[in-house]
Amino acid sequence: MLEIVDNSSSLPNDPIAMTQPANDTVNSTASATAGSFMDINPFADAIENWISMNTGLSPFIADLMAALLIVAIFLILSEIVKRIVLDVAPHLVSKTKSTLDDEILSVIKGPIQVIVIVAGIYLAFKTINHMPVNAITMLDRLSAIVLILLCAYVVSNLIKGIIKWYVTDVAPKTNSDLDDHLMPFLRKFLVVLVYSIAVIMIIGQFGVEITPLIASLGVVGIAVALAAKESLSNLFGAVAILTDRPYKVGDRLILPSIGQGDVLDVGLRSTRIRTMDNRVVIVPNEEMARSKIVNMSQPSSKVRVTIKVGISYRSDVDKACAIMERIASELPQVSKEPGPRAYVSALGDFSVDITMLVWIDSYREDLSVPDVIYRKVLARFKEEGIEIPYPIKTVIPK
Repeated sequence: MLEIVDNSSSLPNDPIAMTQPANDTVNSTASATAGSFMDINPFADAIENWISMNTGLSPFIADLMAALLIVAIFLILSEIVKRIVLDVAPHLVSKTKSTLDDEILSVIKGPIQVIVIVAGIYLAFKTINHMPVNAITMLDRLSAIVLILLCAYVVSNLIKGIIKWYVTDVAPKTNSDLDDHLMPFLRKFLVVLVYSIAVIMIIGQFGVEITPLIASLGVVGIAVALAAKESLSNLFGAVAILTDRPYKVGDRLILPSIGQGDVLDVGLRSTRIRTMDNRVVIVPNEEMARSKIVNMSQPSSKVRVTIKVGISYRSDVDKACAIMERIASELPQVSKEPGPRAYVSALGDFSVDITMLVWIDSYREDLSVPDVIYRKVLARFKEEGIEIPYPIKTVIPK
């Protein structure tokens, strides 16, 4: 007798229930690999299957061994990257004249190895199956934090390297020490800014809303800016002086407030100027940036002085002009091109006014050269009988 056994009750009628265990595995694996920058799960599964088939170990142990093998592969890869950066790259950058590439190479050679190792550990954990959702979330969060800190470290060191290159290669060619003062401040400011952004990004990883925090920092920044308005104005004045380069240390300036003076030092807050009476005047950079400055040292140290002499109407004007030009030409401080030229500039009430234009090679002789010329003109005019009159008033009584 044929007995028909009904097994329909023992089989699940729901297709979803039939595929539920498989879907659980897929979901667990998918949740483990979600968010990875590269999917190495097929490679890890192949390693796990090979270990299980050849060793008879449980899938869980095989899974852990596959993860450890991935970490070992990335450790070897990090050593390869390190060798390339330390041995191969220096030969390439040594062929360039600039030291900027050397500074960049010295910055990345340490962090790049750490980044490869961290990436390997991250991917190894992501390949482990059946990880709890909380563990996956924590892994992603920790990986993001480590990546943010590494990027901040690399960027800050890159900023330091670029500024070091500027101070070493570029600043000595500027003939000014303003950038020597500004660059350390700029380096500290940019490094603090980079790490501040990194901290804000890390706080965002914990679910804290970043927009209100940034708005609060903006309000605080505005308050600080208003409190330090004068200091910031002087700082921006220093930046304007650095970029526009109206003067440098050693130049002689003519300022409306203090007259002539030599620039002793240019700092972040002020400029020190030594006046002609050997007094040091400290002028805020904000005032220097908005003042009308006459730089006697630019475009060259050559400057023109004016010699004025009056002779009587009875004297020989041409002879007087020739004597004055000859006296000036004989002085070593006077420029030969253009040479001294004397002109009749006016016919006064008591004298014929002669003006001589003299170019001297250095503005530092703008007082001593006219003094020598005037003294020699007086002596020579006396010898040649050229009269220098003085005003005379005749009073006729009625």
